[in-house]
Amino acid sequence: MKAHILGNGPSINLYKPQEGYIVGCNFQEHPVDVSIVLDRRPFLVYCGNRALLQGKPIITSIYAMKTINEQEILDEFEILDVVEHLEQYVSAGHIATNWCLGKYDEIHLWGFDSIWADTQETRTDKLVERSRGQFDLFIHWREKWQVYKQHNIIVHDTLEGTQLRNLI
Repeated sequence: MKAHILGNGPSINLYKPQEGYIVGCNFQEHPVDVSIVLDRRPFLVYCGNRALLQGKPIITSIYAMKTINEQEILDEFEILDVVEHLEQYVSAGHIATNWCLGKYDEIHLWGFDSIWADTQETRTDKLVERSRGQFDLFIHWREKWQVYKQHNIIVHDTLEGTQLRNLI
């Protein structure tokens, strides 16, 4: 079974609807089966515009759950899973990939330019101001995914895609 994880980097324009389980990170222009939303700010944007979420379940963090509980907006969302611990510099893409490992034998990453290029450009920045300082995702992805070379992960940096192990 395949999973497709949709990031928000410029190369997301390579993605066309695919067969498999579709995981979105924060805001998506494409239909997804589940969205990964780790920060509180996207939740507040979703409350103001429910059409952005398209009624899909969410995987979130314990930190975001605290915020949505305090704002008394929990009943607005279908929470599929809550990540109890987040490493420093973790992104929705990291959590999505971790969540898919072991569930799917082939994982495709779309719109994750920070894996193979020194960029942090993201479409999410147009909807939600970045709340943390800049950090080097290019280096962090390489450190994080060294462990996953044995998995069948394909990064779509071209139309054909590149095996993750060839990038790292």
